[in-house]
Amino acid sequence: MAELFKARGWEIGGEEDVSDAYVVNTCTVTALSDRKSRQYIRRMKRLNPQAAVIVMGCYPQTRPEALASMEEADVIIGTEGKERAPELAEEFLKTRERKLLTSGGRPESREYTDHQAIFGSESRTRALIKIEEGCDRFCSYCVIPYARGPVRSRPLESIVSEARGLVEAGYKEIVLSGINTALYGSERPDVSVSGIDGVIEAISALPGDFRIRIGSLEPTVVNAEYVKKLFGYDKLCHHLHLSVQSGSDRVLKAMNRHYSAAEYLDIVRVLREFDPLYGITTDIIAGFPGESEEDFEQTLELAEKAGYLHIHGFPYSVRPFTKAAEMEGQLPPHVKKERNARLGELSEKLSLEFRKSMEGSFQRVLTEERVSVDGREYIKGHASNYCPVYIPAEAAITDNEFIDVRAGEPIADGVAGIIVRT
Repeated sequence: MAELFKARGWEIGGEEDVSDAYVVNTCTVTALSDRKSRQYIRRMKRLNPQAAVIVMGCYPQTRPEALASMEEADVIIGTEGKERAPELAEEFLKTRERKLLTSGGRPESREYTDHQAIFGSESRTRALIKIEEGCDRFCSYCVIPYARGPVRSRPLESIVSEARGLVEAGYKEIVLSGINTALYGSERPDVSVSGIDGVIEAISALPGDFRIRIGSLEPTVVNAEYVKKLFGYDKLCHHLHLSVQSGSDRVLKAMNRHYSAAEYLDIVRVLREFDPLYGITTDIIAGFPGESEEDFEQTLELAEKAGYLHIHGFPYSVRPFTKAAEMEGQLPPHVKKERNARLGELSEKLSLEFRKSMEGSFQRVLTEERVSVDGREYIKGHASNYCPVYIPAEAAITDNEFIDVRAGEPIADGVAGIIVRT
């Protein structure tokens, strides 16, 4: 979006700046997301009441009427046609006429809209490349298939071209992202479209010293045998975000998640056999409709067995269009809140245990920024397994360098890094 605005002569400011236009790209995965989006829209308009406030993304795609009722939202787009945002901002500033460009409903486009390649990023070390749009899994709690439409895969040559430009621009970590990256190419089995492993293979072949990270892989799509194929790519980070959502087979079935707790743990086992320090992060929903205390205890047990680096836990949120919204056994807010708090406590415990297990191991760290922890200055980066590493700032290093370290004791959300001299 920033590239599109800059191409028309706009200067990009910060979110606290008084600007002529603000773009609020919304999320609607939870009710909290909706509320935060509305807060941002009002906040931007307060910064400059004369500005054009452009609202786009999943919230207006699923609830256009809710945004249309907000006088602060000047142009409402949805998840399609976002490339028109700069043009529409300019038009509003001239005419002051509000526009609603989405009637809602699931997008029906079957072709990936390939925008201009992006060779810059707010980060100077890590760059995201979107490879896929849409999802057809229809998990019973999730509104995203209704907001983003069917699976559309970006052409491989376009992905590789953007990756090449980013590596040549000096980025040392390429993150492959999408709505459901594991579904890349699945909508065109009769055409020469590779799966995500084909994307990794093609980018790995590019010259340069860089690494590749996958934003996430869905266990609804991949299994233990599939992830074994990933081990052959030396540039691929030893980290996967595997959303489990629940450790109860009964709840997983109600969620329309097509795997069992045992099958999920098989993937974890394969990863840890390959590398005991393989970083695994996850999403877990607390308080899904009908979830009993026994179901939740099974989730906690699975998390203990998985030994996560981090758990992103969140309370179940009723979403429009979804089957779960109509299910019996909706749990009261205090139960969901209490279970989510227990997830948070377990996440901290497991993270500490994982980071302690790293002590003495050798890690290659990509440095990112200078930070202060308890009054001491560090250069912060991430190891391949996505664990943050803090290297004393006295070391003569800068950001966007690969540094070999020996992991020390836990610090903040990561570990200390002692530079290995060669």
